[in-house]
Amino acid sequence: MIRLNVFYRVESEENRALFIEKATELVNLSRKEEGCVAYDVFASLTENKHLMICETWRSEDDLEKHSASEHFRRLVPQLHELGESKAEKFKF
Repeated sequence: MIRLNVFYRVESEENRALFIEKATELVNLSRKEEGCVAYDVFASLTENKHLMICETWRSEDDLEKHSASEHFRRLVPQLHELGESKAEKFKF
């Protein structure tokens, strides 16, 4: 399995609201994909600017298909425009 933790720093409240809207759409569509074990968006309780998308995939092939999906190619660039990101990838 593969886990991705993608951390975002979103500076303004307006961008935070847009980020949550776009990330929620990404989560809902991604959960329907084959090989998706878990997919969610989280907000920090202590730092309002910090959000995270956490996803788990059954295989590298499933993750590659996800990365090529229409919703990923449409929504992820929009998320990157709203905040700075850093990703961690784990295989287990």
